[in-house]
Amino acid sequence: MNHGQILARAWTLVRHSRALWVFGFLFALAGGGGGLQLTRGGSFNSSRTSTSPNGGFPRIPFEQINWNLVTQIAVAVLVALLVLGALVAVIRYLAETALMAGANEIESTGAALTVRRGFRLGWSRPAWRLFVTDLVIHLPIAIGAVVLLAAGATPLLLWLSHQFPLGILGTLLTVALELLVILGLVALSLVLSVLMPYLRRRVVLNQQGPLAALRQSARLVRASLADTGLMWLLLAGIRILWSLVMIPVVLVTCVKATTLVRGVISFSNPAMRSSFPAAGIFTGALLITRPSRRARIFQESLFDGWL
Repeated sequence: MNHGQILARAWTLVRHSRALWVFGFLFALAGGGGGLQLTRGGSFNSSRTSTSPNGGFPRIPFEQINWNLVTQIAVAVLVALLVLGALVAVIRYLAETALMAGANEIESTGAALTVRRGFRLGWSRPAWRLFVTDLVIHLPIAIGAVVLLAAGATPLLLWLSHQFPLGILGTLLTVALELLVILGLVALSLVLSVLMPYLRRRVVLNQQGPLAALRQSARLVRASLADTGLMWLLLAGIRILWSLVMIPVVLVTCVKATTLVRGVISFSNPAMRSSFPAAGIFTGALLITRPSRRARIFQESLFDGWL
């Protein structure tokens, strides 16, 4: 296996097929995952918050809370999250299927791939089969991991004997068992990271079921373990290098987004509206400043003065 030739061909394919960029972006957007981050952007108003008589933590007026409204908001948020999760899953599997099927079609026929054709390839039965494959493989692993972690914590029940030596022994046994379970899960995840690329392509391109694709992928990996391991290492190195390259881009994007939000807040807040021209000038000057200078301005003016 000529690994360099494979990577070069993949780069040529991506560079000349702009439609793959669209589905690669959708796949990264849906599968890349970043959690929500909450930042502190204000302080409590003493006129609205009641404090305890001894000056301690503020007392929350539970008797004044409209629990029906809270329940309705919670249900609405839950439904919105479920709908959003379903939409993200649809985009993810559609984009992944379009990437694999589109690349295979370009290699097989030599015809250029269009975005419309990519959506047709993605919105198909193989995308649903790919979802079922993930469900069949990962759901039992998740259930088994929870069961094993819970079983590993059972020696903690020795504390119920109210004997300190037995409690310490149970804690040590729990730590040892949990470490074994975690190491086993890490090893299993490494094995799956090697198998899954083969498995997913067999599900999409060969239209095989999850179990049949898993068996044949395992045979293929065993037959070409050295080549597969080397390709896995090369791809892992590319991912790490790409992550390092994207760090400055993410930082600059965060700086620009924070500056834009500050300008919007300055304009929308009547108490700060008079300072909006200054905020606009600050925003424009910051966006055209060199990155090193921009980072120092950002730290001095935003972190010290606003956040």
